[in-house]
Amino acid sequence: MEPLDDLRLIERARRGDHAAFGQLVERYKEAVYRLAYRILRQSGDAEDAAQEAFVRAYVAIDSFDPQYRFYTWLSTIAQHVCFRTLRSRDWRIVSVDPALVRASRAHVEDGPELGLLLRERDEAIRGLVDGLPSKYRQVLILRHWHDLSYEEIARATELSLSSVKTRLYRARQMLATALAAERPQYDLA
Repeated sequence: MEPLDDLRLIERARRGDHAAFGQLVERYKEAVYRLAYRILRQSGDAEDAAQEAFVRAYVAIDSFDPQYRFYTWLSTIAQHVCFRTLRSRDWRIVSVDPALVRASRAHVEDGPELGLLLRERDEAIRGLVDGLPSKYRQVLILRHWHDLSYEEIARATELSLSSVKTRLYRARQMLATALAAERPQYDLA
């Protein structure tokens, strides 16, 4: 028996056939999870977002326009769920993996003194980021810790692309100024 195409499954789901929608879930669950993981960067959050996207798609199945591909419609729902999740996260840096904020020059043979100095400098950088006004800290963290593109940040924060770029520029300038003020203490050159 040949698998049914998406449009037939959607029509059956619209008539209340839960198994038909279940086939759509099986068909697209991996792709939706990958999309969610790419945005959220945490497997648990990505699983939750994918599940919520399918629930929302099922509830709104009557609004699907058959002139578009089902996955296009579903992925748009999933993106909205993910960006809402990002907006609801606490943007404060509670704990950052030290590997994300370490000097590229650090080597084992550099010795414990340099290692201590680098750790102190890394803590200072995290403190400076934490001290930024929230609107600047938010875009900086999305860009550099979550590795989102400018466009993804704009969607997640509901800002214009130019506002995202401006806030990132200002956040970087604030960090550079603050680091320059503390530079003598952390100068490793």
